[in-house]
Amino acid sequence: MRYLIMSCSTGGGHNSSAHAVEEELIKRGHEVIFLDPYDLVNEKRADQVGWAYIKLVQTMPKVFGTLYFAGEMVSRIPIMSPVYFANAGVAYRMKKFLKENRFDGIIMSHIYPAEMITMLRRHKVELPPTFFIATDYICIPFTAETECDYYCIPGEDSIEAFESRGIPREKLKPCGIPVKAAFDKGRIDKKAMNEIGLSPNMRHILVVGGSVGAGRIILVTEILAGYIKAFNRKVDNGIIKSRKLHGIVVCGNNEKIYKKLRSKKKDFITILKSTDNMPDYMKASDIIISKPGGLSSTEAAVAKVPLIHISPIPGCESFNVKYFDAKGLSVYVKNIRKDMASAITALLKPENRAKMLQSQKSTINDNARNEWCDFIEEKTESPSD
Repeated sequence: MRYLIMSCSTGGGHNSSAHAVEEELIKRGHEVIFLDPYDLVNEKRADQVGWAYIKLVQTMPKVFGTLYFAGEMVSRIPIMSPVYFANAGVAYRMKKFLKENRFDGIIMSHIYPAEMITMLRRHKVELPPTFFIATDYICIPFTAETECDYYCIPGEDSIEAFESRGIPREKLKPCGIPVKAAFDKGRIDKKAMNEIGLSPNMRHILVVGGSVGAGRIILVTEILAGYIKAFNRKVDNGIIKSRKLHGIVVCGNNEKIYKKLRSKKKDFITILKSTDNMPDYMKASDIIISKPGGLSSTEAAVAKVPLIHISPIPGCESFNVKYFDAKGLSVYVKNIRKDMASAITALLKPENRAKMLQSQKSTINDNARNEWCDFIEEKTESPSD
């Protein structure tokens, strides 16, 4: 079978989940074309869309939140949204692309291509089965105005949120958010840790700002550095019986934060810009500190690593953190200065770690990628098959 997968670079989660499905379908012997639909205009347009989002959430997250909740209100009005009409020009190019390229199924992990496909469907363009992947633990604005055939959603407890927005129950597949296979293979061994520059003889705490480098990374790093310094001194003095701690800070695409942290080098802290080895860094860690992106939070849960959430970007991340905190899948630290140290201390204790890992195991489906691809294959089989 031949599949088209579409995503956009407004945050790395959409692309990462799309690539997870891409990898699995290719592994099964299918042909897959991965496309940012704005590339149909030109590569510059695709970069502009991604850059605009990144700069907004890095510098003005509250403005992003205001726009998100405005979109939430607009999406409840029974007319098509400005987002739908804003994608009309690209939808026209997509029509031409689909006419020139045959696909057995179209898979989307972002609302923009879903809006484009919806416009084509409403203009009676013949389409193969269409599949949408939700990468947050809420039905985000404008999802309900899309007309995909099927929707991959986080779980059974997400059905009501999507159904209440008008998406028929029979279109919902509550299999979980697909993540790459590299996240579900258990902790990495000593050799793999050495290959990414980490000592197997230390306990590692990973700080992640997402692909956009959002969140209060500088403050978290300062507090973490002080915590690690004090903890390791106690280990040296025999007060604590433990391996020493080491911190890893991944700044994503935030060059400003990366340069600032690199200029303030601290003991037992490694500063990285971005990395292709995120699965290994996660699986080598004893704790992950991250903003509550839907995909990155799911990756941490699938990797079975205790998780501390900080600094949600107003909007869908506000719902993500409520979901994870309520289910015992993470600890939400609202006041970083006041509560970060105690949260780290709590999650270094075996009993607290075990409790959270059990919650992750019982709540998050680490086989979502396979179940979703099984479903796609089932719905795209030709009658002759």
